[in-house]
Amino acid sequence: MMEVTLSVAFGYEASEEVRALLEDFREMVNFAIEKALEANVTGYAKLRKLIYDEWKRKWNYSTHFCHSACRVAVSMLRSWRRLKKKGKARGDKPVARKLFMHLDPQLVKYEGERIRISVKPRKFLTIHLKYGDYQRRFIEEWRKGALRVGEITINEEKVLVPFRKDVDLSDPDDWIAIDINEGNITAVSSNPHILRFETDIREIRSTYFEKRRGIQRLSKQKPMTSKRLMSKYSKRERNRIKDRCHKIAKSIVRVAKANGWGIILEDLKGMRDHIHYGRKMNRRLHAIPFRKIQSYIEYKAKIEGLPVIYVDARNTSSLCPMCGGKLKKAPNGHRILRCDCGYENDRDVIACLNLLRRNPRCGELPFPPNAFHEVTPFGVTEKEGLRYNQMLTNVIGGQNGESSPSTGDVVVLDVGEERNDRDNGENSFYC
Repeated sequence: MMEVTLSVAFGYEASEEVRALLEDFREMVNFAIEKALEANVTGYAKLRKLIYDEWKRKWNYSTHFCHSACRVAVSMLRSWRRLKKKGKARGDKPVARKLFMHLDPQLVKYEGERIRISVKPRKFLTIHLKYGDYQRRFIEEWRKGALRVGEITINEEKVLVPFRKDVDLSDPDDWIAIDINEGNITAVSSNPHILRFETDIREIRSTYFEKRRGIQRLSKQKPMTSKRLMSKYSKRERNRIKDRCHKIAKSIVRVAKANGWGIILEDLKGMRDHIHYGRKMNRRLHAIPFRKIQSYIEYKAKIEGLPVIYVDARNTSSLCPMCGGKLKKAPNGHRILRCDCGYENDRDVIACLNLLRRNPRCGELPFPPNAFHEVTPFGVTEKEGLRYNQMLTNVIGGQNGESSPSTGDVVVLDVGEERNDRDNGENSFYC
C-alpha cells in the first residue's frame, strides 16, 4: 500500500480578516528565515526552539502558526541553498513575497463546505468554500471515509485541500513506455502495441506567441491596454495548455488501466539546462510542458493503482534497441533511423523500446528482435497512409463487439475526441 495525495482547489470569499492573517503569516516566514540565517540553523526543530519566545512576543496567534512558519522557512532555505550551490540563487537570502498560509493540522478543521481556523485560543475564523461538481465528488468521498485531508494551504484566491488515499499498486506483467514529443506522445507497450496520442500543444503555443508579439508592439502607445491584454491572453494560454495536459494524461492512464500496464516515464531532470539550439528552437523546446504531463500521468496512474517508474532517458533516440549500436538517419525519411544490424524504425518508437529495456522490472524485451519488422512499422504505416484512426474503446479492449487492434498496429488517438467524455469509470473523478 502507498499513500497518494491530490490537492483540490476551492474558491472562497476574501475578507479583510483573512488578508490580515495572510500578511502576518508572510511576515512570520520572513522573520524565521532571517533568524535561521543569523544563527546558521538548518533544521526545523532547532529553528522553532530558537525563535519561539521572540515570536510569541511579536504575534498573539495560536502556537502552531509558529510551527507552520518554521516549516515553510526551512523548506525555502533548503531550496535556496541548493540553488546557491549551482549559482542560480536570486539575492542574498530567500524572501517570501506571495501571500499564502500553510496550516498545521492542529490549526484547521475541514468540514466539507467550510474550514475552521483556530486563530487564537477560543477564537476561530470560518471560511466558506465555493465549489463545483468536480470538488463535490471529493467532498462526498471524504464523507464516506474513502479520503483523508492533509495540510491545507490558503492564498489570496484559493483554498488548496490535499486529499489522501491509500492505494495498492499492482505488479503488472506488461509495461508501457511514454515518449513525450512536441507534436505527439508516443507509447509502446511490451505486448507489443504502438500508440500515438496526437496533440495541438505546439499550435496553441505558436498562436499565443504571435498574439503576445502583437500586444508588445502596442505597449508604447497604450501601456495599460497592453498590460491588460497580456495578462488576459497569458492566462488563457496557461489554462488551455493545462486542459490539454490533463486530457492527454487521462487518455494514457485509461488505456494503461484497461490493459493492466505499468507506466515507464523518462527521467528528464536537468534537461532544460542542456537546450542550446538557437533562439527559435530553444523557444519551441522550452514550450513543451513535458514535466506537467508527466506529473499528471503519475498521480492519475497511482490513484488507479498503476505503478510508475522513471528511467534514464539519455541516448534513447540514438541507440539501437536490439544491438545497442549507434543509429543513423535512413534515406527514406528524417524521422526513420537505421542501425548497421539492419533494424529500422521511427525514432519515437525506438526511444520507447529503449525505455522498456532500461526498466529493471521489465528486463529484456519480451518479443523477438524481428517483431517490429513482421508487424507494420510506424514509419511504413505513416508513409503508406494506413493509420488506424480508431476510437479509444477499440484500443482498450474492443468494447461493444468491436475488435481491438492487432499486436504491433499503430493506433493514432486524437486527444480532442476525449473532450466531452467525462465521468466514465468508477474513479474517473480523480482524473
